Amino acid sequence: MKRVRHEKIKNTGSEILPRLKWITVLLAVLLISEIFLFTFTYRHLNQSIQNERIDSIEQMSALISEKLLLLRRNYEDKIQQAALTISNNHIQSLEQGQKLLLGFEQLYFLAEDGTCTSLTGKNIVLSEAEEIKKLKTSDKIRTDFCTVQTKGDCWLFMAPLHNITINNKEIFGVLMLVDSSTYAEIAATALYENQGASYVVDQQGVVGLRPTKTTANDSFGGYNLLHTLREKRVNEKQILALQRGLQKRQEVEFIADIDGETWRIQSFPDSWGNSIVIVVPISITARTTFEGMRNVVFIIGITLLTVAAITLLWICYFAKKWQKAKLEQAKANLKSDFMNKVSHDIRTPLTAVIGLNDLLLCNADKPDVVADCAKKAKKSGEYLVSIINDVLDMSRIESGKLRISHTEFDMKELLETVVQLETYSADEKALNFRLDCPCTFNRGYLGDAVRIKQCLINLISNAIKFTPEQGTVTFTYREGRETGSFTRACFIVEDTGIGMSEEFMQHMFHPFEQEQSSLTSVNVGSGLGLAIVQSLVTLMDGTVYAESILSKGSRFVIEIPLERTALSASSPEEEFSDELPGYLLGKRILLAEDNEINREIVTELLTRLGFIVDGAENGTVAVERFKNSAKGYYSLILMDIQMPAMNGLEAATAIRRSAHIDCKSIPIIALSANAFEEDVENSLAHGMQAHISKPVEVEALRKVFIKYIH
Repeated sequence: MKRVRHEKIKNTGSEILPRLKWITVLLAVLLISEIFLFTFTYRHLNQSIQNERIDSIEQMSALISEKLLLLRRNYEDKIQQAALTISNNHIQSLEQGQKLLLGFEQLYFLAEDGTCTSLTGKNIVLSEAEEIKKLKTSDKIRTDFCTVQTKGDCWLFMAPLHNITINNKEIFGVLMLVDSSTYAEIAATALYENQGASYVVDQQGVVGLRPTKTTANDSFGGYNLLHTLREKRVNEKQILALQRGLQKRQEVEFIADIDGETWRIQSFPDSWGNSIVIVVPISITARTTFEGMRNVVFIIGITLLTVAAITLLWICYFAKKWQKAKLEQAKANLKSDFMNKVSHDIRTPLTAVIGLNDLLLCNADKPDVVADCAKKAKKSGEYLVSIINDVLDMSRIESGKLRISHTEFDMKELLETVVQLETYSADEKALNFRLDCPCTFNRGYLGDAVRIKQCLINLISNAIKFTPEQGTVTFTYREGRETGSFTRACFIVEDTGIGMSEEFMQHMFHPFEQEQSSLTSVNVGSGLGLAIVQSLVTLMDGTVYAESILSKGSRFVIEIPLERTALSASSPEEEFSDELPGYLLGKRILLAEDNEINREIVTELLTRLGFIVDGAENGTVAVERFKNSAKGYYSLILMDIQMPAMNGLEAATAIRRSAHIDCKSIPIIALSANAFEEDVENSLAHGMQAHISKPVEVEALRKVFIKYIH
C-alpha cells in the first residue's frame, strides 16, 4: 500500500517538475529579453540625447552666423547709402556734407593723401588695414578690423568714391566706424549658463575676441587656440583638422576630452576672414533631458526587478490556486454576460402577452373571448414580472443567498397557468401540446410556485423550440407519496424533437451551453435555461435529470418534495370581488406618481373601487398638498419612489417631520418598480407602512386599504 502511494507521489512529481522547469526557462528567457530590450532602449535614448546635443550646438552656430550676417548687411547698407548720397549730390565741402549726411554717425572721408577726416573736420589715425588699400581699386564695399587712436578697436565699413573732391582734397572712399564690442557681443559671447563660449579666431589660431563672463576661459584661456589644445593633449588629428579649417575657412566639428570634461568644438567662418569657434561642454546641453532619462531608466530598472520578483512569487504562490482562479473567472464571465442573454427566459411570457392581445383586438366584439384573453394576458404579465425579478436576482442564486418561499399554492392552477403560457407558442408551430395528469390529485401544497413555474416553462419552451412542426410535446404530472405529510411531485416534459448528443448531455446544465445543430443554430437563446432549472430545483431539495436520443426526442424529469396542505378561504381559485367595506367608500387618497399613464391607470382603478383620488406629479407637490390639507382630509398616501424634484423617500421623510396634525398617523404606502428586499426595508426605514411593487395589483391595494384605513 505504501509503495503504491509512493509511486503515485513520484508520478505526480515527475509530471509537475518538467512543468516547473519549463516555466523557469520561460521566465529566464523573458527576463533576458527584457534586459536586452532595456539595454537597447537605453542606448537608443542615449544616442538620441547625443544627437539632440549636437543639433543644439549646430543651431547655436547657425544662429550666431545669421546674426553676424544680418548685422554686417545692416552696416553695409548704411555705408552704401552714404556713398550714393555723396555721389548723387556732388558734395564738395564738409559743410555741405554735414547737412546732407545728418543721419549718419561716425562717418569719415578717405583722402588720396592718406588722411581720414570726419564731417566736422577732425582727423583720425588708423592702423594699417589691408582692406583700405584694396578700396582704391575696388568698386565693392569692404570691411575690416583695425585700431583707431583715441577710439580703440573698431569695425570698419568702407565704400569707394569716384571723382569726388571735398575742400580741395581728392576723396577715394567713405568710411564708417563701429565699435568692435558690437561685433563681439554676437561673435564672442558666453553660452549655456556661462559654461560655454564662442571665440573669434584668425587663420593662425590666434584668439582675437573672447567673452569675459564664462568658465570656458579656464580651459581655453590661451593666446592661440591651437597651442591651447595641444597643451590639453587633444588628439593631434583633431587639432590639424581645426588648423586646416581655420586656414581654408571651412567648417570643422569634433568632440574632445579636456580637463575631465567632454567638449563639443565647432568652427565656422565669418564673412571677413576670421572664424567663430564655439566650445560647449556636452553635459550642459540637453541636461534636463538627460536627467529625465536617467530617472526613467532608474524607475524602469526598479520596475523590472519588481516585476521579476512578483513573477517568481506568482509562480510559487498562485500555481496551486490556478484551478480556483479559473473557476472564479468563469463565474465572473457568467455574471458579466448574464444580462445580455436573458431573452431566453423572458420570451415565453412576453410572447403569450402579445399573442393574447392580438386575439383580443381581433375579437373585440366577443365579450367572452375578450374576458378570457384579458385574464390569461394578466397572468402572463404577472409571470413576466416574476421571471424578470428572478433574472435580476441570478447573482443571489450563485452566491446561495436566494431564499425559496414556503407559501400555500394550488397545484391545479399552477399546471393550468403553465399550459396557458405555452399553448400559444405550440399552436404557432402546429404542435400537439397536451397535459397528462390524474383526474383527481391533491391541490394544496406549501412551496415556491413561482420557482416551479419557472422551471417547467423553461423545459416546455425548450421542447417547443427544438421540436419540428407537427411534432408532439407532452407535459405530465404525477405524485408519489412520501413519509408524513410530504408528496414527491413529479413533472415530466417529453418531446419528439431533435434530441441531444451524449457529449452535450454531460454538461447541459452548465451556464451558456447549447447543443449545436442545424435547428439550434437558428434559435436564439442565452443557454441559461437548464442551468437555472438545476439551480432552482436543487434549492427546493429536488432532482432533475434527462434522457435523450439524437434526432428522436428528449425527456426531462423534475422531482420536488412538497408539503401537503388544505387550501385556505383566500385561495387563489377564489374569484376576486371589487366590493370594499362600506366605511372605505368615499375616502380620499393622495397619489404621488410622476408617470402620467401610470397615474391615470391607478386613479381609474381606485375610482372604480369607490375612492376619491388627488394626483401629484412629484414628491414636492405631494408634500405641499398634504401640508395645506385639513385634518383627516386624506386617509392614505400612495407614494412612488423614483420621482423628479423630490423622490418618494424624501417626500415621506418631509411629511413625517412636518407640523401637520396627521403627519405621524397618516398611512404612507410605497409604490415602486424596485422589488428587492432591501428596497422594501428602505421604504419602511423612511416612515412608510408598506411597499407595493409595480405593476400594481388591485387585490394588493384592496388588502392595504382594509389594513391601514380605519
